[in-house]
Order: sequence, then structure tokens, then C-alpha cells
Amino acid sequence: MEENTITLVREAQALNSKLISVPRLLILRSLEKLGPDGAAYRELKAGLEMEDGLLYSNLKALEEMGYLKEKEIRMGKKEMASYNITEDGKDALNAERVWLKKI
Repeated sequence: MEENTITLVREAQALNSKLISVPRLLILRSLEKLGPDGAAYRELKAGLEMEDGLLYSNLKALEEMGYLKEKEIRMGKKEMASYNITEDGKDALNAERVWLKKI
């Protein structure tokens, strides 16, 4: 087998395979671009055009992995969830980017 392919396989084993999903990568990339303010659930839903079940389950999975944090914010009289990417989330996203570019 070609040396580059063997290297890619070895590097892939070090990645978090749970992160390699289009919705999860899009969520993290969006939160990364938004910076420290993060985004409310409804903003993510509208911007990413995801159904509630898909968005919610992926947000919870990313939170369990330590890649994002949920916090409650107040907008007027309403309380809602807001999400921010963590340093671990930024590191994992960057590792995925580096590996994907090699492919």
C-alpha cells in the first residue's frame, strides 16, 4: 500500500470518528466563526437549515464530547439556550481540517 495512504489511515485512527459528520462539522464551524458570543438554538436552526431533531441530537453529542457548551440566555422575557465552541472543540475541528485536506 502507498506510504501516504498508510499515514492517512494511522492519522485517522487518532481522530474522533464521532465528529466526522456533516451536521457536527457545520455546527462547530459556525460556532467557531461566531466567536465568543456563540449562537442561540433558533439562530443555528435557521442558519444551518436543520430540523429540530437533527440539530438537537448533534448539539447534545458535541456537548457530551466537550466540544461545545450550552448556557441559558435571556432575550426579553424569554430564556433560551445559547451555544459556544470550547477550546477542545476548536482543536478537534482543526485536526479534522488538517486530515481532510490531506485526502
